[in-house]
Amino acid sequence: MENQKKLTTLNIVGIILIVIFLPIIMINLTIVVKGLTKPEEVPMVFNTAPLIVISDSMTIDKKAGTGAFNKGDLIFVKKVDPKTLEVGDIITYISNDKEGSIITHRIVSIYEDGSFETKGDYSPGYDRDPVKYEQVVGKYTGRVAGAGDMAMFFQTPTGVIVLIGVPLVAILVVDFFQKRKENDQVSSEKAELEAELARLRAEKQQQEEQQSSETLEVTESVTDQPEE
Repeated sequence: MENQKKLTTLNIVGIILIVIFLPIIMINLTIVVKGLTKPEEVPMVFNTAPLIVISDSMTIDKKAGTGAFNKGDLIFVKKVDPKTLEVGDIITYISNDKEGSIITHRIVSIYEDGSFETKGDYSPGYDRDPVKYEQVVGKYTGRVAGAGDMAMFFQTPTGVIVLIGVPLVAILVVDFFQKRKENDQVSSEKAELEAELARLRAEKQQQEEQQSSETLEVTESVTDQPEE
C-alpha cells in the first residue's frame, strides 16, 4: 500500500487561508475592475453590491426603533425587480443630481405612477425627488458593522496589494515550516537508521571477534595435546 500524507495542522492552516482569502480577493478584484470599466454603474457580484456607508442618514436608534445601519458599516444591496418593492423596504438608488450620488433610504410611500418617495430614518426631511424604477440599484439585505473603512482600503491599489500579499506570504510561511518539519523528520529517521546500522555493524564485528577467539582457542587446544 502506498503511504498517504496525513493532514497536519500546517496543512489545515494553509487550506483555511486559501478558502478565506481567495473568494475575497476574487470578489474585490471583480468590483475594482467593474468600477473602472463602468464607473456610471454600481459594481455587483452575483447580483449583490457591497457598499460603504458614508453618511448618518440611516443611523440606528434603538430607543426609537429606527435606522438600519451606521456610518462606516459595510452594507449589501441585492438586485431586485422594482415592481416588487413595498413601503418600508430600504433601497439603494442613483440620484438625479450632477454627481449621480448613490443613496440608500427607506421607501415611505409609493406614488400612483409607481415611483417611490424615500427618506432617511435619521434625516429631518424627505428626499427631494421621487425615485423611478430605472434609478433603483437594489434592496438592502444586511450589513457588517464597522467594516466599511476596511472595505474602502481594500479597493485602493495599496489595499489590493495587501489583500493579495498577506495571504500569499502566510501560505509561503506555512509551506516553509511544513517543508522544514518534513526535512527534520527525514533527518531524524536517517539518524535513527544510521544508528541502527552502526549497532548492527558493532554486533557483527563483536560476533566475528568472538568466533575468531573461539577458533583460536580450539586450535591452541589441539596443538597443546601430547603426541602418543
